[in-house]
Amino acid sequence: MPSLNQFIQDTVTPGNRYFHHFLSEKQFAKEYAPSSSQVQALLNYLAQYNITPVTLNGQTVQYALGINVSGTVGNVEKAFGVSINNYLSKGRSFIANSNAPTLPTTYSYQGNSYNLAALVSGIAGMTTYNGLTDNAVQLQGVSGLADQNQAVGYSPQQISHAYGVNPLYNQHVTGSGETIAVATLAPFKPSDAKYFWSYYGIKRKGTLSEVGVDGQSTTASGYGIGGSETSLDVERSGAMAPGANIIVYEAPNTNPGFIDLYDAVATADQAQVMTTSWGEAEFFEPFSYAYLLNQAFMQGAAEGMTMIAASGDDGAYDGYPTDKNLAVDSPASSPDILAAGGTTLPLSSPTNPNAAPIQPGSNQTGYIPIPGTAITMTGEHGWGWDYLLPYYQNFGLTTETRWKKDIYPVGSTGGFSDLWTTTSPGTGSSLYSWWQSGTGNSSRGVPDLSLNADPFTGYAIYDTNSAYTTPTAGWTNGWGGTSFAAPQIAGMVALLDQDLGGPQGLLNKALYANEGSSAFNPVTQGDNWYYSAGAGWNAVTGLGTPNLAQMASVLDAWNHS
Repeated sequence: MPSLNQFIQDTVTPGNRYFHHFLSEKQFAKEYAPSSSQVQALLNYLAQYNITPVTLNGQTVQYALGINVSGTVGNVEKAFGVSINNYLSKGRSFIANSNAPTLPTTYSYQGNSYNLAALVSGIAGMTTYNGLTDNAVQLQGVSGLADQNQAVGYSPQQISHAYGVNPLYNQHVTGSGETIAVATLAPFKPSDAKYFWSYYGIKRKGTLSEVGVDGQSTTASGYGIGGSETSLDVERSGAMAPGANIIVYEAPNTNPGFIDLYDAVATADQAQVMTTSWGEAEFFEPFSYAYLLNQAFMQGAAEGMTMIAASGDDGAYDGYPTDKNLAVDSPASSPDILAAGGTTLPLSSPTNPNAAPIQPGSNQTGYIPIPGTAITMTGEHGWGWDYLLPYYQNFGLTTETRWKKDIYPVGSTGGFSDLWTTTSPGTGSSLYSWWQSGTGNSSRGVPDLSLNADPFTGYAIYDTNSAYTTPTAGWTNGWGGTSFAAPQIAGMVALLDQDLGGPQGLLNKALYANEGSSAFNPVTQGDNWYYSAGAGWNAVTGLGTPNLAQMASVLDAWNHS
């Protein structure tokens, strides 16, 4: 077998012997996971320091490419040669290691010598700090958004119409036979999703189930725990692909929990598509942590999954306000994941909030439904709120320079990775985004594909477990963010999988190979506070937005080329 990275490339290269010949989880483990003797050598070394495997229900928490262990701070310091200290940052206390962990390069076990340092690609869990957040944005300071009895915003049917999905529905393509994994860090109430589908007249045929990761309870309880994120992911992906099964994987919101979340999805090998809307600015992560995340995405790609992540909602400055430099979001910047960015898709009527969206890529003049304003927009734009600048001039914000300094730079996160470059440590150019070209940069460019994400042209969430709703009035309105782009694109990929006769794996290769084709609606206007949208790939909307029926036709021809 070729190297893992080469195998992934082969599976998405038409004409190759491995094209769309994906591995099962057992086959993947046999070919690419460490051997049992290597794992036992590592565990024997750690046992000397009373560091032992974590068990749940009597089973060791182990995945194809990772294992969970536990020990005291003192023993972890000795085993890995680190110093773990208490820190305080902006009123938040946490522990973290002050230096990188190490392992022996030579360790003898049962008569054999093992290089444990080379065996272990990364270590997580020595810190209690994390910056993981969801990528949903709700309008603030606008009355009548929460605790509502009805939804306001784009319906699933409007989005399907706007992005060319209906021709596939007319051919009875619903995602039947496909499974979407929703990877999340918060529980939700399945009954909320079922009500959402009923409200919009979505005739769901697929199943809905939940899986707890690392002992995480799947019982929704408490407010303000990100459950609305999980609700919208399930609601929108399930509405877009009503025939697809959905499995919701729920992990604790910790650094090791985030890694185990994706390891669990890949190791289960039940889904053909995954969507996630959680992440953090790259500067929060060392490369070793991002590498651990991407190992799960590589496993998923080898098994035929298309894994999708929201690109973020902070324009070109994903670390804002902690860091005001250009930055992108992880895991959207991983080279084995599809990053979903955002656009502004105006309404066709200035007075009817339920009007159809303008057609993407057209020159129609649409309207932004902001009370008390008359903002018009010609065609679909890259999502960035600088179109609001004229309405803030009365507050002294007369230039974009002042705006960027004083106002949160909301918009489609995009730009270039600082972690995934042609010189990433220990990877060489082969693990870089080999499928991406035309960015004019030596780093992984984000995003890859986009969908409407502007809260002003946004969506509703039904979540009776929210701090802002009640069991009898569960709608909250005024929502947007790339959190809505990722699950809806996931639903679209499930439709593509059914229409094309099987999983597509790392879809990025096929998309970029057909850049500029009828598969995409080009977005040539708008910006994300630094980068501008434009013809071809751009760091605001990627390749543009999907014209899904055309995309199915284009990919079918390419697959058989």
